[in-house]
Amino acid sequence: MTEFIKPKKVKRSTEKIEEKMQEKIDEKDWSKWGIDSSSEVNKKRFKNIFDPNTMFEAREVLFPKGVKGVVCYFDDLVISAEVNEHVIEPLVEHGPEAMFKDLGERVITSKKIRQFEKLKDAVDFLTSGGTIVHVDGMNYFIGVVAPGFPARSVTEPQAEPLVRGPREGFTEKLQDNSALVRKRLRTPDLKSEEMKIGRRSKTTVLIMYVDGLVADDVLKTVKDRMEKIDIDVLIESAQLEELIEDDMFSPFPQIVHTERPDKVVAGLAEGRVALLIDGTPFALIVPSVFYDFMQASEDYYERFYFSSAIRILRMITFLIALLVPSIYVAVTTFHQELIPSPLLYTIIAARAGVPFPVVIEAFLMEISFEILREAGVRLPRPVGSAVSIVGALVVGQAAVDAGIVSQPMVIVVALTGIASFTIPAFNMSMTTRLLRFPIMFIAATMGLFGIAVSLMLIGLHVCALRSFGVPYMSPAAPLHLKSWKSEIVLFPFFFRRTRPEYIQKHDLQKNATKPRQEEGKK
Repeated sequence: MTEFIKPKKVKRSTEKIEEKMQEKIDEKDWSKWGIDSSSEVNKKRFKNIFDPNTMFEAREVLFPKGVKGVVCYFDDLVISAEVNEHVIEPLVEHGPEAMFKDLGERVITSKKIRQFEKLKDAVDFLTSGGTIVHVDGMNYFIGVVAPGFPARSVTEPQAEPLVRGPREGFTEKLQDNSALVRKRLRTPDLKSEEMKIGRRSKTTVLIMYVDGLVADDVLKTVKDRMEKIDIDVLIESAQLEELIEDDMFSPFPQIVHTERPDKVVAGLAEGRVALLIDGTPFALIVPSVFYDFMQASEDYYERFYFSSAIRILRMITFLIALLVPSIYVAVTTFHQELIPSPLLYTIIAARAGVPFPVVIEAFLMEISFEILREAGVRLPRPVGSAVSIVGALVVGQAAVDAGIVSQPMVIVVALTGIASFTIPAFNMSMTTRLLRFPIMFIAATMGLFGIAVSLMLIGLHVCALRSFGVPYMSPAAPLHLKSWKSEIVLFPFFFRRTRPEYIQKHDLQKNATKPRQEEGKK
């Protein structure tokens, strides 16, 4: 238990207090103010800092023998009933003598109690939802943790729904998110370090990792990058992601974000680092590679046959979403000899009355599809899905009937859009939507050769990317065949014995369970 100095009774005239206050108010930088032994002076200092603010409360507490105290808190950040029950009433009942004799057990009954020797630290504590207590004669503040932030209850993740798997998702409350991780990973090796980011927001970011599994260089890189962040306000995990990723100008995402605790736990068990940000339900997992964005948590909850087939299908649909419109434009513009004659006659007949070149037709349909998709996202949920579906059908059919686009182009755009929905990570799906347009333009000017050049440039770019020192295309480039069993395809559980060796090399052995077939043979 922390030992506190017994307070001394302080007698000051009102004139001296006002004079002391006037000297301090004249200073512009309140962060340099000290802690006065008079609760009245400290109360006025707090009011001078926060006023005008109707939610700030500074309640005086009068003890026997004329000793005064003050309890400060924000009414909208704490639960007032708990402050009265666990702080103010015990102080009035026991008095300051008992308070400093047996602080943690008998008087203030809150779970967490802290001591502050600087006014700036006490101000930060108040704005974080804490309660500050000061009694005449003390040269420090007592901080009581009694937050009452409005919080959403734990519900099913909206952005990552599953058919089979846990239904719990992160909320905007950091303590709840940390608890959801710890209840699934009950080991003393699970470490968490807290950092404050944002000069004004003072947003709490929790760095979580498993000691003994995380690579030292990865952990050091994460801490160094976060310590160098100088930002005014940190609101969401996307801001932190952009500030710490290796290449902010790359269209490819380099950090996985998720609102699923089970996915965070799986990443921690592989030696990765998780970042939980107060105020957002999305956690960041680093380092991340390309194939992490092609995986879903459900892959590990189904039979390995199905999961492997689905992962291969996702890779195919990624290529479809990226290249099919460009291939159609290139083939119909430059390489008609590659199209079988019956299909070529059908395409020519369908495009007989279309007034635009194929590339303009493709751009018109792709942009129209993106507009409908964005409108469906922004509209209220009951209306958005209906607008996107009906809009696509009506606009597509009307465009064909008017002779603006051809039927094959509608099929190509629809197939491309559906294929992009199969990618589990929304940010990787946005990458395919973004790259699709420049590749179509190159295909319209250079044909299939232009598509080959585009793929080569994309391949060189992703192979040169790093995510906190880990090659982005691992385990394919550089090659780690052992990691293919769980990263690219999914082998039976018994064969997935090792952790990804491209992330860490401390403790590669993971599973040692033998299959039942071998037990039967013995």
